[in-house]
Amino acid sequence: MKKLATLIPLLFALCGSVPAEEAKTNSPPTIKASEAKEYIGTNVVVTGTIAEVNKVERLVRLNFDKPFPKQPLTAVVFSTKTNLFLDLETLKGKSVEISGKITDYHGRPQIVLESTNQLKVVEKTSDADKK
Repeated sequence: MKKLATLIPLLFALCGSVPAEEAKTNSPPTIKASEAKEYIGTNVVVTGTIAEVNKVERLVRLNFDKPFPKQPLTAVVFSTKTNLFLDLETLKGKSVEISGKITDYHGRPQIVLESTNQLKVVEKTSDADKK
């Protein structure tokens, strides 16, 4: 009976931790923009720096880490959604996180941004701010 009394709390502890582990595996992986080609077809969170903002008639391209044609990833905002994203031009040089499914466009990885919750500017605190 003592063994059973010892095993029951252990079983509850093990069963209680399973949902938390499952939740972790369901969240998308966070990757660097340079790794994007390895994750085509996958929902991810990508971190990187916007090296170039390119506006044309039907879309805006946010090129990560390096300007075109050497960018490892492009975030695309089509003209029907640009009104949702204020001041895309100001993102140049900033560290950002984007989320979504990486697709292949003519051999280059891209994520299409359709809502503002897919884009987040990551503020880095400087050493002066920490004091």
